[in-house]
Amino acid sequence: MVYGERHVPTAPRPEHRNLITRRDGSASRAVRALARALAVLLLHAGGVLWAAPDGGLLAAPDWGRLDPAPQGPAISARSALLVEMETGAVLFAKNPHLVLPAASLTKVVAIHAAVVAARTGELDLAAIVEPPAPSWAENQPPGSSLMFLGAGQELSVWQLLEGLAVSSGNDAAVALAIHADGSVPAFARRMNRSVRAAGLRTSSFVEPSGIDPRNLITAYEYAAFLREHLQSFPELLAGLYSRRSYTYPLLENRGSGSPVPSITQSNRNLLLERYDGADGVKTGFIDESGYHLAATAERDGRRLIAVVLGVDASSHADGGERRAADAAALLDFGFSQFTVLRFTHPPVSEVVVWKGVMRKVAPRVPAGIVVSIPRGAEQLLAAGTEQLTELVAPVPEGGVVGTTTVRVGELVLAQAQITAPAVQEGGFFRRAWDGLVLFFRSLFGGQRPPEGSALTRSP
Repeated sequence: MVYGERHVPTAPRPEHRNLITRRDGSASRAVRALARALAVLLLHAGGVLWAAPDGGLLAAPDWGRLDPAPQGPAISARSALLVEMETGAVLFAKNPHLVLPAASLTKVVAIHAAVVAARTGELDLAAIVEPPAPSWAENQPPGSSLMFLGAGQELSVWQLLEGLAVSSGNDAAVALAIHADGSVPAFARRMNRSVRAAGLRTSSFVEPSGIDPRNLITAYEYAAFLREHLQSFPELLAGLYSRRSYTYPLLENRGSGSPVPSITQSNRNLLLERYDGADGVKTGFIDESGYHLAATAERDGRRLIAVVLGVDASSHADGGERRAADAAALLDFGFSQFTVLRFTHPPVSEVVVWKGVMRKVAPRVPAGIVVSIPRGAEQLLAAGTEQLTELVAPVPEGGVVGTTTVRVGELVLAQAQITAPAVQEGGFFRRAWDGLVLFFRSLFGGQRPPEGSALTRSP
């Protein structure tokens, strides 16, 4: 079994204010593949290999309903997903909910858990640590990818993250876990809390390096995780994920008597050298998973995320080439076949509040609406707003009083919620008078306004 990966020493578009109308309403490969499949089946006996869709993490329009529909590339990966970073729209999917071992893509989750802990003050990235014996390179499983930690060394926690991101060091993962939480299992629990906080329900981790095939992901959930990770920590693209090589140990790391020489290793994400705009993120491989690549690239102000999982290959060199080719094909498809449109939200009506301390309130709307759309379909874009114009107090803060829906034909691209500010009940005379008015209005066929307290609150 091979654990980890072997080492070899623009500007926004103009706003489209005229798109929206408003209406008020109520609102060995065969053998290797077989071995991997059997390994996964044994790991998950009695379970499922397909997770239920996690609707809500990402927007997933059915592009096949368009005429003509965008034709995605043919790729060799068992599972893949392409996502627009800004909108969260899925542009391409192939078996997106297939559960596979995460391999070294696990390390990005470990990095995420560490930087979240640093942001909350639980972890100091500048702290100097001595690698504990369980993390030394000599104590890692055969075939492990390494940053070559050893006895007598000293390095910062940030350098451990560099070793994770660039060298894909399994030793770095163990050292980080022990420093942060005292043990590998305790740090794995931290990682799982991080992904649960991001809304992931199928993905789970038992250790931070990816050597264990019980670390599980889907392309869908991993893309959603990466989107949140890069939105929260965009500086890591330049600081970690786009670095093409890493040298360790440096002179100051060796300490007295450390026999390890400086070793420079190249990032195995081939797109960093070959693809215009590529600046991350991570590769992965173990026998049970096949070859993985999570990649991102930015062009003309647009960032795409491509997740390619389970590429079968006869060698590491072949696997690296195949996964890079798949990811590049996905990114080419996204950049060439889709575009992003931005426009302001249309004006909305004031809401009359009966029995409230205020008679009218102005609803709140998002600053703008952004959609991903196939190139050539822009002229088919349309949108409409449905909004409540009357309510009975009390009205909760953030109660949803309307929705603006953006469509291409019957295909929904985006929805934006219109919300109300909180309105308390008025005094006795206001409530009595308004109640009387509403009673007589109902006698002449008028509808009673909905109760504000029954409104769904926005997330």
